[in-house]
Amino acid sequence: MKPFSIGIKHSKIIQMVEENFKRDTLNWGEGRVSFIEWDDGIKKPGLQFAHATGFNALTYRKLLEPLATSFNIRSVDARGHGFTKLEAIPKHMFDWKIYCDDLIKSVENFVTKTGAPILLGGHSMGGASAIQVAAKRPDLVAGLILIEPVLMPSKFKLFLRFGRQYPFLKILPVIKQGMQLSDSTKKRRRNWKSAEQMFNSYKGRGAFTTWPDEMIQDYISGGTEEVNNHLTLSCDPRWEAASFSCWKHDAMGMIKDINSPITLLQGEENSTTRAEGPELLKSRDSKGTFKTVEGASHFLPMEFPQLVQEEIVKIGKRIKII
Repeated sequence: MKPFSIGIKHSKIIQMVEENFKRDTLNWGEGRVSFIEWDDGIKKPGLQFAHATGFNALTYRKLLEPLATSFNIRSVDARGHGFTKLEAIPKHMFDWKIYCDDLIKSVENFVTKTGAPILLGGHSMGGASAIQVAAKRPDLVAGLILIEPVLMPSKFKLFLRFGRQYPFLKILPVIKQGMQLSDSTKKRRRNWKSAEQMFNSYKGRGAFTTWPDEMIQDYISGGTEEVNNHLTLSCDPRWEAASFSCWKHDAMGMIKDINSPITLLQGEENSTTRAEGPELLKSRDSKGTFKTVEGASHFLPMEFPQLVQEEIVKIGKRIKII
């Protein structure tokens, strides 16, 4: 098994490996934002990628690294995730707007560096946030690459709202289903003796069933910190659970304000891109790419990284930035 790296913090618990990216921080008034970047000093168009709830920037290294010949790439740890240190209080988390606002700030910084609007990509929550950024700040976004963005019908958000406010309603099947992921996440184990122990526990199980080993390793490396000679998940399961049970965000409702070219990739099974979401996106870009990937699940970037890479290059060529 390939050795691990925890990125910022070196320890005996995890051996370091050679890295082709650079990790850096953005210092904001309330704290610091950690990101990884591939930039060889040659001027290229920018590609920024936003990760899913509970994951981290490094999780997608295998997906992003091969694209560094065509793009300067940045992947940012969201609030409450990875090595970013911003306030993340679970009981105050009702709205993904905070993820959108943070993403706008980091994209502004990247656009200033690259000198032009960027290609903005995202997976799951990251895809929903990318939609909101493109709607609010079209001046920052040259194109969108959306992978399994969370697009929920209004009635499902209503179920989440009442299920959270009135727990006794969880006896209703539709509310029970909507809250199940949040409730199970709260119980997730946070502390481990070693990265190897984590890897052996995750490999081939649960959400990681279809993941290649290297991406599980990167998820661990980019999402754990050493505390008292053991590893702890940097994303508090309570924060992750609160993010899953949010109901106020409205990426679906903001699609009407998008004017950017779009590529949408969704899984054939267990997709979070539901209801009228794909059709609404098609209405904003009749020449866009909209694919349901056969055999893919919500974890499409882990299962079909080469396909995603090809689509990123295609939209880059379509919008004439590469």
